[in-house]
Amino acid sequence: MRFVFYFFIIAQFLNFLGVFAEKVKEDSSEFNPIKWEKVRENEEKPLKKIIWKSYKDDKSYFEKTNLKNKSKENFNKAQEESSTWRNRTLRISFEEIDMPDAGEQMGLYSLGAYDQLNPWFYGGITLYGAATGRRGGFFTGGYTLGLERKLFDNFIFDAGGYVGAGGGGSAAQGGGLMIRPHFGMKYDFNWSKLGLNYTYVDFPNGNISSSAIALSLDIPFSSLILNWEDDGLTVADYFGVDWSNVSRHRSHLAARVRTYSPSNSSKTTSGEPLNNSLGLVGVEYSYFIDENWFTTFETAGALSGGVGGYAELLAGIGYRLPLTNDDKMAILPALTIGGAGGGSVETGGGFVARANLGLEYRLSPDLSLIMDGGYLTAPDGNFDTPYLGLNLAYVMETFAQDQKGAPLVETDLIKTTKWRFRPAHQWYFDAQRKGGSSRDMQLLGGKIDWMVGDWWYLTGQGLSAYGGGAGGYSEGHWGVGILGPSWKNLRFYGEMLIGAGGGGGVDSGSALLFKPSFGLEYNLNKDLSLQTGIGKVISKEGSLDANTFDASLVWRFGTPK
Repeated sequence: MRFVFYFFIIAQFLNFLGVFAEKVKEDSSEFNPIKWEKVRENEEKPLKKIIWKSYKDDKSYFEKTNLKNKSKENFNKAQEESSTWRNRTLRISFEEIDMPDAGEQMGLYSLGAYDQLNPWFYGGITLYGAATGRRGGFFTGGYTLGLERKLFDNFIFDAGGYVGAGGGGSAAQGGGLMIRPHFGMKYDFNWSKLGLNYTYVDFPNGNISSSAIALSLDIPFSSLILNWEDDGLTVADYFGVDWSNVSRHRSHLAARVRTYSPSNSSKTTSGEPLNNSLGLVGVEYSYFIDENWFTTFETAGALSGGVGGYAELLAGIGYRLPLTNDDKMAILPALTIGGAGGGSVETGGGFVARANLGLEYRLSPDLSLIMDGGYLTAPDGNFDTPYLGLNLAYVMETFAQDQKGAPLVETDLIKTTKWRFRPAHQWYFDAQRKGGSSRDMQLLGGKIDWMVGDWWYLTGQGLSAYGGGAGGYSEGHWGVGILGPSWKNLRFYGEMLIGAGGGGGVDSGSALLFKPSFGLEYNLNKDLSLQTGIGKVISKEGSLDANTFDASLVWRFGTPK
């Protein structure tokens, strides 16, 4: 059955390539006669860069009459077309897969963020977590590529595949490598796409192998991606004639520290009372739908409390209510749901719900300090806890093609915040395991860097094991990095990370880890680089003390500010 399924997916992919090739061939006659002219510079508003556009045999482009007005019109149109609105999708899905034990099923939910690379091809990041069954704490993270093609009316064919790493919840995930091909149909409601897919979840090094029917919801949105060099343009220059149809939306990225105080009814998976306070670190991203309502996504892992391997993946909605006229203080009530477990914490199938209230103080236009507290419960397990948290948030601006956010002013300057995203593969050599043995293991993950300056950055990183018999081991880190001067496309880098890791039988102690590294970066072009580096991963209380080797792809991009 598995062979037949994989064969079908490959056949469909080849068919798509064939159709695409025929389409390119048919349209080539239209492409060949394209003629180009250099848009003349407007003396009143000089161009920042050369813009080329096709005139398609319209000889009026070369007429000298009304040249000044024509140049201004062309300038505005070119700027409108050059605005880099990227079509993206937020995908939520749920499916139930069969587990090796007879009659056991595990419900998997997913959160995915995908970039529409072209009209028929998309790709991005996906996270999976257990929500029903008895495998609370099961998580994987990785990358998805897919193909879409409209068939008729509002029906869309969708096929793709996911490769990731993770595990947990005492599941039979083996080394942790997860493969999930899918195909199915989606119905386009314009504001969303509802999908029904046949999927096949396979852990090649483990005993989990199951087909399933998945229900998915795709929510489309658009956002801007800039080059690092794009900076200092006005709103009118950047967005063109339609700048008035764009509004400013707040978002923020926060580093989080939390303390859990489990209730007397909370237990471990072995039935013992969970008496220790738990310390967690994590990251949260919030996007404001309008000036007050926001959506939030967060992940966190245990740093202390003897529950190394405990992790959370949550999403929800909240409201920001300003308390002062200058907007420096605000309260933020929110409700979130998602999955949690691992570290022998008894969360049942993994589903958790949380209510919390935050108090925000704006330290500067770019930074906010948020204190929050709330209550988290696992209805299907034995884990209930109040908590207190402290969050340092980097406040950003996002632009949307709507009027729901703050209005823009034509002369406002758009500045660029510089970021890097690094898909990463790492090797741990002779990683110490519980019981005294050692074994190499391999990890897959991603890193996001905020370039504070030209030579240093702040970074957040997450990795999960997929090889070496350590399925279920995951890490999350915060840290700082430096970049040396460039020499013949080469650049030195160094990093120091602190974070949490656990699971998979790795002896990480209480989960507190230190991770220094250094290496070389080779520049491919203005957007991409390759990195290789060596380092160490050191557990504060466990025996884990292993040499590491890293290979990463570096993608540089900017967001408007």
